Amino acid sequence: MNWILWLKGLAAVAIGGAATGAATALSTGQLNKNAAITAGIGALSTVLAYLVKSPLVPSASQPAEAQNGIALPSAGISNLA
Repeated sequence: MNWILWLKGLAAVAIGGAATGAATALSTGQLNKNAAITAGIGALSTVLAYLVKSPLVPSASQPAEAQNGIALPSAGISNLA
């Protein structure tokens, strides 16, 4: 697992979620404590979504190819040709 790439992705979604949350809160035209809370909630929600898609430890149910990011066609797709 490439830890540096995973951490960069985690930081990117946290920053993006915080920016989205802050922009949403600031669209009302007020800068207050609620804007910071909304930005924090936006960052938290995107980090949690990232962890669902890219877990720290791949689940045992995933095949090794899926864990390495290599998608192989299933048997059903090859029978269509």
